Amino acid sequence: MSVFDKSFKEIFLSQIVSIIGGLIAGTILALYTDKLLLIPGMLILLPGFLEMRGNISGSFASRLSSGLFLGVINPNKVKTKIIRGNLLSSFLLAIIISFTLGLIAFLFNLLVFKIAVSKIILLPLIAGIIANAIEIPLTLVVTFYLFKKGHDPNNIIGPFVTSTGDITSIASLLIALVII
Repeated sequence: MSVFDKSFKEIFLSQIVSIIGGLIAGTILALYTDKLLLIPGMLILLPGFLEMRGNISGSFASRLSSGLFLGVINPNKVKTKIIRGNLLSSFLLAIIISFTLGLIAFLFNLLVFKIAVSKIILLPLIAGIIANAIEIPLTLVVTFYLFKKGHDPNNIIGPFVTSTGDITSIASLLIALVII
């Protein structure tokens, strides 16, 4: 058995993509830090919001991948009850957690800094909706595509959704900041 087998190559390339995605997300964050820090409590909100996207999409992709390998999900039928249920639960979970993060940041600002900034509740909620509208369908499409091409989505999709999640999260936060 070769050290550089198919799984190794898949994992190695996906880690390279993850590193590049992290660099892109970090660069965007560094360029717009002054805009994000205008709202008190953003440093409380930012780590949880960035981490949430990859975690929810990663779990969603893992459930899809397991269903594909077990034969519970047909790779040629996207509109099934199990996929709709997973899509809905992932989307609702992300919205609930976005709201909770906003509420925690609001309470922290209120209790520690004695500042009541209600925008801090709406910001992650709007950004979460925008990011989920991009990230969850992207995760679904890429997972099915990788499976159909003969790759193991479990090897590739984790780093992929983490890096795309970071990029979409930062972009959606900036868009939500403009909206608010």
